Amino acid sequence: MSDFPSTSQTLLEKLATEATGGGGAAWSRFFALYTPAMKRFVQMIDHNHDPDDVVQQVYMHLVKILSERRYNAEKSQFRSFLKMLIRRQLIGMYRHEQSHGADATVSLDDLPDTLAVQPDQGVALDLVWDKARHDAAVEHVLTKTALSAKTKAIYRAHVIEGNSAEEVCK
Repeated sequence: MSDFPSTSQTLLEKLATEATGGGGAAWSRFFALYTPAMKRFVQMIDHNHDPDDVVQQVYMHLVKILSERRYNAEKSQFRSFLKMLIRRQLIGMYRHEQSHGADATVSLDDLPDTLAVQPDQGVALDLVWDKARHDAAVEHVLTKTALSAKTKAIYRAHVIEGNSAEEVCK
């Protein structure tokens, strides 16, 4: 079972419509579903940029792409498309820093293996995306649901900290 629902085509259509002048309800729903996972994904693949800045830039590109109806669901799943937008944004940020002489902590020369397109890159990005979604879902459940403090503590001790059931019972 997925941590987040698959992106429905009707939601994407509403986003495209709202980007051209409609209300913001669909965007609010989209932000609530995707922002935590996107931030975690950025944190997991890049330690040099603020995840909020990266996600904000990706949203700016996404609004334009959806309003111009350039996303084609027949070519890729939306989450794959979104992962590649994030990746391209990070590459663009590194290139910008390199060309403008910013004191980047990582040089583009240091990144070819990390950012090169490799045959299994899609699988690797999928694994990172799945972990980011899972972490965001766990964080949501542990901070924003009505579970008892005891239940949350048991989960943290057993699953997150890796204690055995016997240790947790003590």
